[in-house]
Amino acid sequence: MCVHHDYSPKETVKMDGAVQTMYPRKNWSSMVLYNCGHPKNKGLTPEVVNNQTGAFLHRFQWLEDDEIGSVSFVWNFLEGHNGVVQDDPTTFPKAIHYTRGGPWFDACKNCDFADLWLNEMEDYIKQKKLNAS
Repeated sequence: MCVHHDYSPKETVKMDGAVQTMYPRKNWSSMVLYNCGHPKNKGLTPEVVNNQTGAFLHRFQWLEDDEIGSVSFVWNFLEGHNGVVQDDPTTFPKAIHYTRGGPWFDACKNCDFADLWLNEMEDYIKQKKLNAS
């Protein structure tokens, strides 16, 4: 299962100057729940995973569309792509995928939901200092 994103990036270049490519099921693999009992997933042996292409794995090429379950986009919210509908709590992200780079990069300090990530980082650092005392 995954979020069935309909993602068409506006940028032609992504982070660090890498070329942005379009392909079927783009960003679907960025959050996945695998049914290990599914007969086709049993074919994902260590040998297959270690020797197949990234395209094969990221596009779930061993599965048909109707064999891939769906979860709400809030569980793999693409920052800069998905939007929160005002006053609709069901659209607020539960897990954020910073597709354009996260707030840990200076250039992305002001991206959508940066404050959430930065607050978590601050809390982590405070807790780490408390535990070290």
